Amino acid sequence: MEKEHTQTDSLSDLMQKYDNIKPITLKRFPMLGEIACGEPVFAEEDREHYVMADMDIDADFCLTAKGDSMINARIFEGDIVFIKEMPIVENGDIAAVIIEDDATLKRVYYYPDDNMLQLIAENPKYKPLVYQNEELDHIRILGKAVYFMSTVE
Repeated sequence: MEKEHTQTDSLSDLMQKYDNIKPITLKRFPMLGEIACGEPVFAEEDREHYVMADMDIDADFCLTAKGDSMINARIFEGDIVFIKEMPIVENGDIAAVIIEDDATLKRVYYYPDDNMLQLIAENPKYKPLVYQNEELDHIRILGKAVYFMSTVE
């Protein structure tokens, strides 16, 4: 029978006993503020705060989720969403999008033949946001959501 671990076991002892325990190397990610998961809200950057997270996360910055539009993607209010900065994402990706001065987190679908962009919530109570033609001049994709952290309750 395998020996039970005790509070005096060191991290290296635990890593030797259990192959699914590994140390985490941390990296500072800039926390740029909140992102709406619901109706778009004014995008206000906060360049003074950071979040420490696993350095294996391939992201450039993070935002705090506000609202409930992405709950079916398991992103809840207060979750930290990590964003990989990129101006274009694949259809179906979840992305941080700036609409004029407002920021939102949605699934993105772009149809170049129709010159149309749809931003789809992951909550059926929200209708898709649809933009066409010259409306697209006021929209910018900040980047793709690549990871999120949630608290355990």
